[in-house]
Amino acid sequence: MNKGKMLTGMAMMASASAATAGTIAVPFAPPVGRTLSYRIEQHRPVEGKVSEFTATRDLRFDRDGEGYALTVTLRAIDTNAPPSGAEPYRAALEPLVGIAIRFRLDAKGQFIGVDDMDGVWAKVQAGVDAIASGAQGDRQRAAKNIQTLFTSLSPEGRLSLLSGEVRPLFLFVASDVEDGAGRGLRTVAGSPLTRPVPVEGVLKLTAQDGDGLKLEENLSGQGVQVAIRYTLSRVTGLVESQERSLIAGGQILVESRSLKSAGS
Repeated sequence: MNKGKMLTGMAMMASASAATAGTIAVPFAPPVGRTLSYRIEQHRPVEGKVSEFTATRDLRFDRDGEGYALTVTLRAIDTNAPPSGAEPYRAALEPLVGIAIRFRLDAKGQFIGVDDMDGVWAKVQAGVDAIASGAQGDRQRAAKNIQTLFTSLSPEGRLSLLSGEVRPLFLFVASDVEDGAGRGLRTVAGSPLTRPVPVEGVLKLTAQDGDGLKLEENLSGQGVQVAIRYTLSRVTGLVESQERSLIAGGQILVESRSLKSAGS
């Protein structure tokens, strides 16, 4: 066997050992059989006032063949934003509250499907339709916009939409992070403060603390600046906390995401 390939294979088997000089292997070994709480809190301006948007989900991983099943249930949402910001937020998320969505993941943490997608989608669609037919003003307009979006989605688009808010947990699973100078990145950013624009910068490992890795990402583009700090578990490979700040169009958005054992 080629020596380089053999060393890489050994590193991927280790939970958090060096894959090569200057890199640290990240596993995918989520905690199975227990409930986790995933909370997202965002502060951004709406009509000139900084408003808060929150969402709390229960997560549970279980083994599923060679991969995993991840059951996600949105438990609660809240906002103190004025109607122009609150109603689109509520129209988008309220239909999901209480629905247990069971995602199937492969051994590397990639989303490959949803159990009973047709049944799940029918429940979400019914919730949106009820808002569109029974509400008025900003709330009704938001629900009708969501209806239009739904009609354009492919099966892959539905999977991406349903899993979108939990995917940041999996940013680094079954991969590696670089020590030293870091890794160059290119993406787009700006939404929801302004239209997305290309941004680029560097992701750097800033500290190793027991079972955790601290990483920092700084990106910039035309009128847009993004700073993100991650705490990554060397045991599970999941992002346990994320702090993001976005400056665009003279406005500031601050967002935090945290993953903890339920009840802690």
